[in-house]
Amino acid sequence: MALQVARRVDTPTTNVSFDLPLPCPMRTRDKWRNSSRSRTLEDNATALAYVCWQIALDRAKNLHREDFDYSADEQRTDVIAEYLCFLVHACDRLVHGRIDETARGKFVGTLAHGVARHYQRNLEDVFGRERDYRSSFVERLNQRSAEYAACSFSGTEPGFSMLRGLGRHVQDVMGEGQTNRWVIDQVMELDAPEAMLELKKSMDNLFGTADALHGFDAPD
Repeated sequence: MALQVARRVDTPTTNVSFDLPLPCPMRTRDKWRNSSRSRTLEDNATALAYVCWQIALDRAKNLHREDFDYSADEQRTDVIAEYLCFLVHACDRLVHGRIDETARGKFVGTLAHGVARHYQRNLEDVFGRERDYRSSFVERLNQRSAEYAACSFSGTEPGFSMLRGLGRHVQDVMGEGQTNRWVIDQVMELDAPEAMLELKKSMDNLFGTADALHGFDAPD
């Protein structure tokens, strides 16, 4: 399955270890150690891919912390996949207008490939190395990107339809049982907005500590 991340051009478009909770609030590795070294757009996209993995993993764990029920590891990794798709598309929308379209395509492509690589490696540690997990993830990413491209995104915030799309997909993964019936509300009202706050902070930290941004406007 080829990676074909759908984007709206006209709008501001590790290992898995579920028994070891991340600290709260979450701490992400989102600053370059040597800020004097020149960083390319691809460097920043690669670093951001790991940040997206951290955020997605934490949001999946948070559902457990909030007493929602996972019946299998496949549910956990599917929730992670849904958050990764959401975050990749959010990154694309956040850089819209700050870099030209050629650079934007390169940035999002590098980010998506990096996220897919983290997904493959971590699922190998959970389910074994005999399977190709990347292809199914890329297929899901392409589908979600096309869906989210039709959603509104105001300034730096995803619109209601994009939040509802993520919430609906996570609800589908978790099921409609008594314990999980309110998952969509948890995602839309709390978890996704918190994920966006962490993502935007990490993007500012990464790009703000990079010396060469190749057209990316570093935050003040």
